[in-house]
Amino acid sequence: MRKRLVIMAWINIAIGGAGVGLLAALVAAFVLARDPEYTDEFTVLGSILGVFTLIYFLPMFLGGIGVLRRKVWGRALIWGVTPFLALATPVGTLLAGYNLWALITTVDTSAAFSSDSIARVERIVRNALRNIVLILIAMFILGTIVGIGWLFRDQIDPPKNQILTPMPEMPKFDTPEFKMPEFNRPEQPPAPAQ
Repeated sequence: MRKRLVIMAWINIAIGGAGVGLLAALVAAFVLARDPEYTDEFTVLGSILGVFTLIYFLPMFLGGIGVLRRKVWGRALIWGVTPFLALATPVGTLLAGYNLWALITTVDTSAAFSSDSIARVERIVRNALRNIVLILIAMFILGTIVGIGWLFRDQIDPPKNQILTPMPEMPKFDTPEFKMPEFNRPEQPPAPAQ
């Protein structure tokens, strides 16, 4: 087994195991605390962490173990979690790029493996590799820009209160007040009686 594939597997095991362990610790804290005041907080944190565990951490952990044991399902799990990792910029995008690189460069081209659906997926990804790399680079840059802006959002000086000075008073002139002219209609002669 190539070294980069082993490194990829251990990275996925470490990150996935940390996420699964964090969810287990949260559930254990909820069970042991039994304080009704914190039920809402545990529910919100547990549900958010549970979704992340199902999407990211559990497939990463099991996929890493499967890759170390040279199981086809391990590669399939890593392939399945890699697109979701690409969305977790910037760290997830880097990990997704490393996963793609390790999986594509270590593809098994033996006759037994080439008929498998995972090998077909790897061939499709290899054909579209340039586009995938460009997308990952763009996502990493965008995530970094947004992240830096979020980190330094408090450093930007807020607009200060403006001190408005009144307009200078115009000098008063003795001018008569303006009145609209009135137009009078000329009187018309009375109409002749009939």
